[in-house]
Amino acid sequence: MSKVLSLFLAVLMVVSCSKKDDEAKAVENANLTIVSQDGTKTAYSVEEAVTKEQLETGLMGRKSLPEKHGMIFNLKGFPEVAMWMKDTQIPLDMVFVNDGEVVWLFENAKPLSTDTILCPVKANAVIEINAGEVKKFNIKVGDKVEHAFFAKQEAPVAEPAPANEAPVVVEETEEVEVVEPAAANAEIPAALNNNAPAAEPAPVAEPAPVAEPAPVAEPAPAAK
Repeated sequence: MSKVLSLFLAVLMVVSCSKKDDEAKAVENANLTIVSQDGTKTAYSVEEAVTKEQLETGLMGRKSLPEKHGMIFNLKGFPEVAMWMKDTQIPLDMVFVNDGEVVWLFENAKPLSTDTILCPVKANAVIEINAGEVKKFNIKVGDKVEHAFFAKQEAPVAEPAPANEAPVVVEETEEVEVVEPAAANAEIPAALNNNAPAAEPAPVAEPAPVAEPAPVAEPAPAAK
């Protein structure tokens, strides 16, 4: 075997191993997952552009980008999302995302182009990957994107009240003047006072004595 052929095979083996290593690292260091509508998941290892300097620089000056690697731009708060390829030497696919869902795709952006790529719909993030990977991994509008930028914290769940205690409900009410209870020894109308002694019944009048009948007069003696 000639030295030239041996050298060619050695280079080919190194390149092949390098691609496999890059793919393994991408899966190992994956911090972004694209979930297609049929459930297929594609793991990506992406750099995060958050600061003003990172957003302005992007992938400028890079000469290559491993497969399943890229950069995600956090563009929350921007009214419009526009990208360009100034000083970027790698052809790219751009995946525009809004709140974890792919909303628009721009494929094969030309290196070094200063043309503005303006997203026609609302988006708050852009993922830049190697040109051709949108088709290769069947990325489509409507796919879901799992990344820390789109993670939503759930509100804490309130602990249930103990079984034998009713939950306390606080309601705002108008101030009501509290009337102090009457003193225990205060006079209470007898009609309302259950503890008042019962009234003594009026004395029963004794019946008037029965008049004795008048004596019956004896008949006068008969005349002789």
